[in-house]
Formats: sequence, structure tokens, C-alpha cells
Amino acid sequence: MSRLPITAWECRDSQVHADCRVYRILREHWDNAASEVEGHFYVMDVGDWAVTLALTEENRCVLVRQFRFGSGSFSWELPAGLVDPGEAAIEAGARELYEESGYRGSRAEVLGWVYPNPAIQRNRCHFVLVREAIRVGDGDPGPHEAFEVEERTLSELFAWARDGRIRHGIVHAALFFLREHLLREGFRSEDF
Repeated sequence: MSRLPITAWECRDSQVHADCRVYRILREHWDNAASEVEGHFYVMDVGDWAVTLALTEENRCVLVRQFRFGSGSFSWELPAGLVDPGEAAIEAGARELYEESGYRGSRAEVLGWVYPNPAIQRNRCHFVLVREAIRVGDGDPGPHEAFEVEERTLSELFAWARDGRIRHGIVHAALFFLREHLLREGFRSEDF
């Protein structure tokens, strides 16, 4: 079995293959000069995402349940969505929180980010922690969105992730960032 050397590839050409409204599929030609290998690859060109971990004064987390067309089922998630052009991730997180749940908070910070799927996507997913979240309205969902909104304690939140009620992989990544942040703040592992 031959192995390719671990060297960077270079993109020689990029063309839009399909424009799918919220993302584009690019067909790209890449080559690896060190191994003299080349090929065409398909990449999703999609904007960054913001996922919001909203905690109330009692450290209850805001969750939303919605129908997801990809899985064809309902999904418990954190409020999330696209970061608009020119918008900071922290602003997008606060906006998405209100749009999907009707909650707003008094202070927010970005806990970190990940590449959702670097094999085929270029975007980053930012995790925004909003504190002192309270429900101030009905939100502003889009025309194809409807949400059930609930608050859960931290122990319930992590139990739902462990027992499979929360199956969204990005939510699991967000919980990793939240847990590490709260442990640094003095929470105990038993709180999760």
C-alpha cells in the first residue's frame, strides 16, 4: 500500500457547481506537487455559524426543538444559525437566540469555535455563551421555522446529551466548550 506524503495541496481552479441558497457547492481542482497527485473535489462554501448557549440566572439552559429536514425528525438543539455578512459571531449568537426562542441576555462571550466538517466545508462554527438570559418576547422565526422552547438544568442538559435525546453533533461540541468554561469558573463535574 502506498501512502501519500503529508504535504499541503494547492487549489488550481474553483468553479461553482451548484448554488443552493444558503451554501454553494464548489468543484475544485487540487494537486499535491510532492506526490504528483491531483484530483477534483467538491467543497461546500457556506458562511460561518453561531450556536448560542444561553444560561438563565439560575443556570438553566435554553433549548429549542424543531423539525429538521435532513433527518426528517424533530431535534433538541441550542439556538443557532448563520452569521450574516459583516456581523460578528457574538452578535449573530444574540440575534439567533432571540429569533428562535424570544430570549435575550445581559452579557455574552465567544467560548471558541470548530470546523463543523473540514473534509467538505470551509466554515467555522462559533460557540457563544449568553448569561442572565430571560424571555422577553415570542422571537422572530423564519417562514419555515417553528420552535418549542424549554429551559433545562445543567445536569438535565448533559443527561439529554448522554442518553440520546440530544443527537445534534454540533450541540455536543458546544457542550464540551461550556463544560470546560464552567469548570474554570468553579463549577464541579457533578453539576453536569
